[in-house]
Amino acid sequence: MSQWNEQEPAARTPFAAWEDVRSGAAHFQRRPLPSPQHPLRAFVHGLCLPYHLLRALWADAAARRRYLWVSILQAITVLVLGGLLMDGGTKAVHRSASDKPPASARKAPVKVFIASDSVRIEMDGTASAPEAPEEAEDSEDDDIPGNLAATLETEDLADVTSLEFWAALLAALHLVQWGVIALTRDYHDAIAREASLLTALEPEDGPLTPRVRLNVRWLLKELRHRWRSLVVFVLGTVVLSFLTLPLPGSGLLMAVLVPLWSAYWVVVFTASKSARAWTDTTAGAPWFLRGWTVLTTQVPGFRWKLLQGYGRFWTERTRFAFSPAAEVERQPWAFAGLSVVRALSMLPVLKCFLRPLIPVASAHLLAAHRHTLAAPSPHTPVADPDAPASRPA
Repeated sequence: MSQWNEQEPAARTPFAAWEDVRSGAAHFQRRPLPSPQHPLRAFVHGLCLPYHLLRALWADAAARRRYLWVSILQAITVLVLGGLLMDGGTKAVHRSASDKPPASARKAPVKVFIASDSVRIEMDGTASAPEAPEEAEDSEDDDIPGNLAATLETEDLADVTSLEFWAALLAALHLVQWGVIALTRDYHDAIAREASLLTALEPEDGPLTPRVRLNVRWLLKELRHRWRSLVVFVLGTVVLSFLTLPLPGSGLLMAVLVPLWSAYWVVVFTASKSARAWTDTTAGAPWFLRGWTVLTTQVPGFRWKLLQGYGRFWTERTRFAFSPAAEVERQPWAFAGLSVVRALSMLPVLKCFLRPLIPVASAHLLAAHRHTLAAPSPHTPVADPDAPASRPA
């Protein structure tokens, strides 16, 4: 593939959009270049970064063996335990309903016919009293305008075609997957360290010997982070409701704005997966807080003390995320591309394969932006993770 000239405008090349996609996808191989600034190139660059990290792991025999062994074993464990949990829940539901009529009777459809002068209910072909007049029992009368007919059918949670079955299965897989990763996250940290070393990036974790364990400190930190994230999201949703309530079609606006608000925080917390995203101690308020401050201090009709006090409360609750939010503002498109991969990693089983790659990809975006890529270094011998020289997980 011919080398793309960074100084040449995209409009001068044929198929400019496709060239932007190719340039962003192959940008990782050209590490001397700064991060791409064109939105499409930056988006594709962030989208393809985990793929390049996977290629680097695949090229090293030891790293490939560890990655496959850990990911496949985790995936099998999640599927087996999730299936057992789902099966146990289904059996419990069936046992609780054992005193009810047989399944054949429960599955029989219930038909309700409502006419102007009568109501008829049929269960398994048997009509209930009161009976409709003879002229109303004819099939021809069922089509008369004003007459209503409805068929009610019971749902079977064991039916693989039902929405309830798949919702229960996904819930079981998510629950089991969270527990599996909580116990084996040391192995993901080791894979991330190897991916960093193989791609000329200074690792964020010290040498460690991975083992199965429950890190209570990490668990409490994760729960605290999730709670603060939920609070920030809810505070922003309240503001969206306040701003859209007087507008026509406020329900439709909220249906659009709330997913966008959620997507923004997915991007921010994708960047926050790297420890480098938390190092900017001078980061200011993100764009939405700046906008709220302008609205409540300069726009007539909104300069209320109550709204200004809400803004201060909102700012204090969001302060913990100022640094990663500032990094996203510097590279919004690159982190948006990476967040697509992270969204895929939220799916059951896929997370076992993609989770260790997301922090390294985020670190690459941050390091390339700051021009701090380290020179390639050999693997460091493993050591006890609880040793003083190692960073606690």
